Amino acid sequence: MTDAPSPLVRALVAHPVLAAPAYPAPDRAPAGPAGLFTAWLLDALAAGVPDAQVLTLATVDAEGRPDARALVLRDVELPAAAWHFWTEPDSPKARQFTARPEAALTAYWPAHGRQVRLRGPVRPSPGCTTPSPDLHCYALHPDQVEFWQASPDRHHLRRRHTRTPTGWTDTGWTDTRLPG
Repeated sequence: MTDAPSPLVRALVAHPVLAAPAYPAPDRAPAGPAGLFTAWLLDALAAGVPDAQVLTLATVDAEGRPDARALVLRDVELPAAAWHFWTEPDSPKARQFTARPEAALTAYWPAHGRQVRLRGPVRPSPGCTTPSPDLHCYALHPDQVEFWQASPDRHHLRRRHTRTPTGWTDTGWTDTRLPG
């Protein structure tokens, strides 16, 4: 009996990883994570990246099991650093926010080799406008935002912003793993 790799394993190993051209990390990033996120999203939209405004939302259900789904980002509130999205008030995610108001959002734009990870509390955002009274607006107010810029040589650049009582701390760009 041989331990030959399966066709899937062979295909995965042969498929190029991070084949997109390397985008340079900006020398100067906008102040705070909401500004940099907005700049990257506008870059992706201008380049015609399909569904650039679609992010993955991860929550935890009542049994403590992770639950993830794609959703459409509706706004980024720059001063408050809040990421807005809509949902029905009786949807699973709305029920999960009520039970455990913590979540994670991930944006990934493979054409640019960029990823942004956000995590923190989710709260209703009553001032946010929706197209229907059947939709409620929620906002993720991240306490941590990590930017990741891929590099074909695998020396990916990372930048982490952490919310503090007085503002944000920022690691700056680094090509080493960030702690935590």
